[in-house]
Amino acid sequence: MKAKREALKSLFTAMKDGKVDEDIIELLLLINSIKGIYTTSSCSGRIDIIEEPALGAKPLSRWLVKVHRPIEFEEAKEALKDAKNGLIFLKSQPPIFHVVAEDIERAKKLHEIGLTSGFKYTTFKVISNRYLVEINATEYLTAPLGKDGKVLVSDDYLRFAIEVGNSMLKRSKGRLPRLGENFRKLREEVGEDGLFYELVRDFEIEKNWRIP
Repeated sequence: MKAKREALKSLFTAMKDGKVDEDIIELLLLINSIKGIYTTSSCSGRIDIIEEPALGAKPLSRWLVKVHRPIEFEEAKEALKDAKNGLIFLKSQPPIFHVVAEDIERAKKLHEIGLTSGFKYTTFKVISNRYLVEINATEYLTAPLGKDGKVLVSDDYLRFAIEVGNSMLKRSKGRLPRLGENFRKLREEVGEDGLFYELVRDFEIEKNWRIP
C-alpha cells in the first residue's frame, strides 16, 4: 500500500520532530500496526483560546494559547493579554482520529469501533477511492470571550467556561483506553502489517517509543 508507506513516513518524521501529541502516540502506533488501515491527521483533544478575524475565517485565525490538557485560569488570563484583532473564543475539542481503510469492510469495522468506544460523531466517507473514517466525539465547546483585544466577560465567567471545557476534555480523553482495547481486538482479527514494522526499524522508532 503505497499510500500507507507515505503516511507512516510522515507520521514517524513528525514524531521525531515533536509534532505529534505525546498522549496518543502509542495509540497511533497500534492503529498503524493493523493490516489494511493507517492514520492521517489526528489530535488527542485540546483546549485553546483563539482569535478569529471574522466568523468562519479559520485559516486566518491566531492561537493565543493551545494545550492538549486541561488549562489553568491564570494561563488563560495571561494568554488573553496578547489579543489584538477579531473575535476571541475559548474552545474545547475532543480527540479526533482520521483513519483510512483499504476496503469497505474494514471501514465498517472502524466505524463500529468508533461508536462502541463512545465516539458518537464517528463517520466515514469515500474520497478518491479511499475509505476515510473520522473517529470523533460530541464534547465540543465554543465560548465567546471578547473582541478586538478587549475581554468582555468577567473572571467568574472565564473560570466557569474553563471548568466546563476542562471537564469535557477529560471526559472525552477518558475514552481513549477503550478505543485502544477495541483496536487491539481488531488487530487480532485482521492481523499485523509487515510494512509498519519494516518502517519502524528504518526510522528506529523503538529507541524512543514502545512498539505495540
